[in-house]
Amino acid sequence: MRKVVGVLAPITVILVAWALAVKAESYSDATQSLIKVIPIVIALLAIFMSIWYQNSNSFYLVCFILISYIYISISQEHLPMLVEAVTMLSILFPVNVVWLSFSKERGIISTYGRNKAIILLAQLLWVFINIRIKSNVPAGPGISGIYIGIKAPAIVLYIMAVGILLSCYILKNQYMDLIYVAVLISSVISFYLSNRLLLVAIFTSAIFVIMVIAMFDVSYSLAFYDTLTGVLSRRALEQELLKLGNRKYYIAMVDLDFFKKINDCYGHDIGDEVLKMVASILNKTLSKAKVFRYGGEEFVVLFTGKGYNEVMNQLERARRAIERRPFIVRSDNRPKEKPEKITNHSKGKGKINITVSIGLAQKTDILKTGYEVIKKADEALYKSKNSGRNCITSV
Repeated sequence: MRKVVGVLAPITVILVAWALAVKAESYSDATQSLIKVIPIVIALLAIFMSIWYQNSNSFYLVCFILISYIYISISQEHLPMLVEAVTMLSILFPVNVVWLSFSKERGIISTYGRNKAIILLAQLLWVFINIRIKSNVPAGPGISGIYIGIKAPAIVLYIMAVGILLSCYILKNQYMDLIYVAVLISSVISFYLSNRLLLVAIFTSAIFVIMVIAMFDVSYSLAFYDTLTGVLSRRALEQELLKLGNRKYYIAMVDLDFFKKINDCYGHDIGDEVLKMVASILNKTLSKAKVFRYGGEEFVVLFTGKGYNEVMNQLERARRAIERRPFIVRSDNRPKEKPEKITNHSKGKGKINITVSIGLAQKTDILKTGYEVIKKADEALYKSKNSGRNCITSV
């Protein structure tokens, strides 16, 4: 459901902006003046949220769009300035969006973040200088009252950018890629209609609203998803148990066997990768259940609307899948891309056989709260540990 809402939200924003733009000329002067200020207000909100969550890509993209809007606003009275602003910004916009989409998040004021700022400031300064130069150029014949358009190179860059980002979204399922596509669509409409500042304001506001939606998604992910493994977090488990109330359900505690030895022998980086692998297997094999990271190397699996035999079968399938999937420790000279032919030199340093112990408990009239069920499942987990590990115990 959340994924569907996430896809529909930016589309809805663009459609609402379009509906507002159709009736733009009928608005009163006071309303039109307000609409022209709204992009700045929403941009400040997006900037605040990106600073709060230390999302440098969103921060710098919003700043770039805001300054671009200001450039277009101050160029309205002189056609050569407006054409120059649109020509340059429409080329830089898709390039920057793709660049920022691939940039890693390393903070806004870090060295990496400052480098982003320098690059974008250099671009904006270059645009500003060219706009000022065009201020001395006499205005030619008037342009269409409907749209000004963008040049062919910009159109090609936009098509390439949308194609790249949609491909990334389909392959990697990263929500921000979809957000960037929506931003590109809104921006190209703004550039086409750049000689009508009211319409530019409406679609620029749409861009900032979309970015705010993305920030809310970031906040939700931070609150309810484990940043390392990608599965639901302990806080999400607490919320889920509150929603279930008195319904019957099963809770399984899954714990990696000898995980401390893995960290001691191979380091915590390898330990983290092992946790990611196990979380991925649990998510894939337990598709009819919800997987949560409870803490450390422990996971909680919540089953609702399932019978005992079905739950046990699913857990056994997951246990066997983890047991049969060894973790290969990469060698130091491992190539970045997969070679056509595997040689001895490209083999990993070693192989780690992973197993898990599982404890299962059911919500009953005696176990009235989720915490009591978790405690009982934890007791069953310790019985699995004492029984030789790599097995399932139910109580």
